[in-house]
Amino acid sequence: MKQMVELLALVVVGTLVGSEFAVAAFFRPILGRLPDDAFWAARGDGAGLLGKVMPFWYLTSFALLVAVGVVADSQRRLIAAGAGLMILVVVLSVAVLVPINNRIAASRTSEVSRVLAARWDRLHWLRVAMLAVVFVLLGIGVLNA
Repeated sequence: MKQMVELLALVVVGTLVGSEFAVAAFFRPILGRLPDDAFWAARGDGAGLLGKVMPFWYLTSFALLVAVGVVADSQRRLIAAGAGLMILVVVLSVAVLVPINNRIAASRTSEVSRVLAARWDRLHWLRVAMLAVVFVLLGIGVLNA
């Protein structure tokens, strides 16, 4: 059971990190080169889809981090640090990134929106880095247990 929870946590958190990295490294730069109308349509569609899926993915990742922490024989501190960092990622997302996305949606065609989109993209890289640290902490915690 313990190994199953650890493996599931590694897969779910790992794919979350990979997904967020793909958005930052590939999806957003491609969108940024589109003409304005296509940019806003694609960015809106992407935000809508990911806005529906990602909360569940984040919640599942956090729940699995907690579950690994509960079944861990050792390395609980690393797992707890990862879970705590995941909470910070969610706070960053809800308190900063979502409001920026909402402001972008409200002012879709202005130059201000492109500036806000660039700000969102930079902050998203911070989120990706934090998620990568969560994954590394989980991986070390599981491998050294």
